[in-house]
Amino acid sequence: MNSKNYAVLLFPLAIVFFIGLSCVVYLQPTNVDNFGRFSYYRNTNIKKITDPTLSDKKRIGIYENIIDALEEPNLIPNRYRRRPETQHIDCGRILKKDKDYIQTLTGANRIPLIENRLLSMSCPAIKERIHANHKNFKLLKSGGVAFARIVYSDYEFIEKQVQISWHPQNVFCFAVDKKSQRNFHVKMQKLGECVENIVVLPGIKSKKKTVFYQFFIATESYDSSGHNMNLGHKRCMEALLQFPDWSYMMHLQNNDVITKSVYELARIFELFGGANDVNIGREIDQRRVPGLKWDPKSMKLFRNESKIDQKVLNDPMKVVSGYVQSSWSRAAVEWLIEEVDITIAMNQFNQTFYACDEQLFPSLQVNKEYGMPGHYTYECMDQEFGYEQITRFTKWASGNINNCVTKTVRNGICLVGIKEFGAISRMPAIISNKVLYHKHFNDPGFKLNCTPAHQIWKYEDYL
Repeated sequence: MNSKNYAVLLFPLAIVFFIGLSCVVYLQPTNVDNFGRFSYYRNTNIKKITDPTLSDKKRIGIYENIIDALEEPNLIPNRYRRRPETQHIDCGRILKKDKDYIQTLTGANRIPLIENRLLSMSCPAIKERIHANHKNFKLLKSGGVAFARIVYSDYEFIEKQVQISWHPQNVFCFAVDKKSQRNFHVKMQKLGECVENIVVLPGIKSKKKTVFYQFFIATESYDSSGHNMNLGHKRCMEALLQFPDWSYMMHLQNNDVITKSVYELARIFELFGGANDVNIGREIDQRRVPGLKWDPKSMKLFRNESKIDQKVLNDPMKVVSGYVQSSWSRAAVEWLIEEVDITIAMNQFNQTFYACDEQLFPSLQVNKEYGMPGHYTYECMDQEFGYEQITRFTKWASGNINNCVTKTVRNGICLVGIKEFGAISRMPAIISNKVLYHKHFNDPGFKLNCTPAHQIWKYEDYL
């Protein structure tokens, strides 16, 4: 082959090389990589970050939208920063349930999120993403909200949940699953070190410094059967009581999404007036190991038994089943940590094979004789009424996948999709089913009326 032929062959290769080099230079980190821009996709392996079922045409379309988003200035100080993959989406049309538009974002057209493997984890970058200095916050007159969350994966999702709920008066505690990947442990530890009102267990958080006992910060494992979940939330309650400026605490798990703004949550909890919000239903069979004792005396529940009636001490606890996700007044959290010792009860429930995390806190909520602030009562169970909480929204498949808008089920629960965003945005995500009294609570012959005075809202009403 002569030199002229070599030139013909090498010329187009050189063009491809320089175009590729230009793209790499364009995507190198810059001073704005705190925003997750420009550096976002450098050296990213397409096969690993996209749905393998996506066509090349669809994949190209996704990256075109990403490039447009990266080139678009995002300098408005008080607006929520969306990910590059989704910045082109018109949320207004989704919330208005524009079916034709939603069709372009669902099914084969759904948009996969791409992990930012070059996400800056410096303290300035983390703080800028969560609470930029130029953001202004209004005082929460009734106090902030504490979030106690068990986590095991998806750091960027967890950080986003902090971002949308962040306020100087709000506080966050994360109990990390010991089985989580090393990279997730490292990022969560960094999050706790960098942000002043975040505790990552078993860190000791103070205004001056944070001390971590070991590099891998988790001390126990959690699983889908609920083992150690109550322990993780208990440890978060202990850790967050040192922060004085919050009035309510929420128990959450990894993939729970907060659907209300900071100020909406504060107002909702103000209206609660000290009441706890806990899902309550009749005890589900096989949720307790046979042969164990469930009276407060045997469980050494009360730290000072001299103040407790002997009948209360010796009668078995009324046990109910409910959800982990719940909302607790600060007074209730103080009672759970300072007035009672739930260690034995927690360990006994933890011996259950499945859903061992769904009994302890709901049961303490309905045993009114125990005196927990903001408690409810077992009386409505006797009247064949449960107590549907308003902290957690769940759509059960009830054995039929067609009951789910997304036609997708996990552990019997419908997964939420973009088609439902319009409905969810209008739902009273935290509401109260009113309880009316026939007479004053202290009157002789008082009887609790558990029948709500209004029609209970239904998920289907909002679709």
